Amino acid sequence: MSSRKFSILGLISLVALCAVLYLYFLRVNEIQFDFKHHGYITGDWLINYTNGLVRRGLFGEIAMQFHRWFGTSPVDVILTSKYLAYGILCGSILLLALVKGIGLIEVLLLISPWALMYDLNDPGGSGRKEILLFASFAFFAFLQVFSKSPSKSIFKRWDFYYLIIVMTVMAFAHEGLIFFFPFFYLPLYLKRGFNKSDFLTFCIPYLVSLLVLAVLYVFFKGNKETADAICNSLNPWSVNGSLGCDAIHLLAGKHPKAHIGFIKSFTPLLLLTMIPIYCYGRWVAGLTKQHLMLTMAITLLLTVPLYGIAIDWGRWIHVSGLLFFITFFSLKGSNTPRRYSLVTVMLIVCLAVPYTFYWRIPHTVGEHKVFWWWTQDPAGYLEAWRLK
Repeated sequence: MSSRKFSILGLISLVALCAVLYLYFLRVNEIQFDFKHHGYITGDWLINYTNGLVRRGLFGEIAMQFHRWFGTSPVDVILTSKYLAYGILCGSILLLALVKGIGLIEVLLLISPWALMYDLNDPGGSGRKEILLFASFAFFAFLQVFSKSPSKSIFKRWDFYYLIIVMTVMAFAHEGLIFFFPFFYLPLYLKRGFNKSDFLTFCIPYLVSLLVLAVLYVFFKGNKETADAICNSLNPWSVNGSLGCDAIHLLAGKHPKAHIGFIKSFTPLLLLTMIPIYCYGRWVAGLTKQHLMLTMAITLLLTVPLYGIAIDWGRWIHVSGLLFFITFFSLKGSNTPRRYSLVTVMLIVCLAVPYTFYWRIPHTVGEHKVFWWWTQDPAGYLEAWRLK
């Protein structure tokens, strides 16, 4: 553990974080169980290789193999995988808090609409394959805290092998995750600046994952025949059509398109997400405003093509926001202020109330050209946490 000492406020914040992570873990997994037959939340995970190799099919194939070997329902295998991913995410955040110290700011950011509350405010956008990204990235950022002087040879570095495995697996799981792989370079770059060994440690696995994506998209993209075969393979676990195949049918290439309402809806939500994260990054990482702003802008620009490919814009904002937060949290330095003045605490609380309770991010806005502003209120916020 770091030598950082916990103040009284720090101990209170740590207890609050433990409570938040525990309740979040219970509630988000409860949502996954309730939606275990959902056509998107679970359906995308169940794409498999029944009709041959196809993009997005790795985890569905693993689930089907578990059924063949052990008789376990593929749906239960997917649920267990989700529970594990959420557990790694929550555990890694807690470990970071123990090592780096935790304050009121971090707890408030974690329960804001773009972070953990995203899944609870809009359950329809929860439990997607980005939880693999969250789990692997949070654990990676935690391990990097202890990586002081890496070897110049990438073949002697643990993170090189970690990234090549993680990125390749996720490329087989969902092509959209690749747009967020540059986030893995941030803990390396922001910690030590440009370093050839760091750059190659990230770049080579990244290029391998891009090659995998290119092969899958050119030769194994999928079609209606493949989608129908996969959906039929899941019939034993679909009672009266309860197991939806919506995400599976996207393999046939019929993707809904974004419209002008998306820009109107999500631009203010993007700003509401990124401005506080930028301020937090400036506070804890000690970077110049130009350096940090440019780094965040480039990283976000690399995700822009995804907004043209898929309509789940709220998910992409949520993913970017949480990855930025974990990055900056892992870089929290010993010179970060440990105490707050009474005026600072009151200001934070006054701003936190409307920021936390009165808005939320939808995962998408649908096909109709309507401006959606998803409001929230304290009663609805607390209801979203309620366990059954």
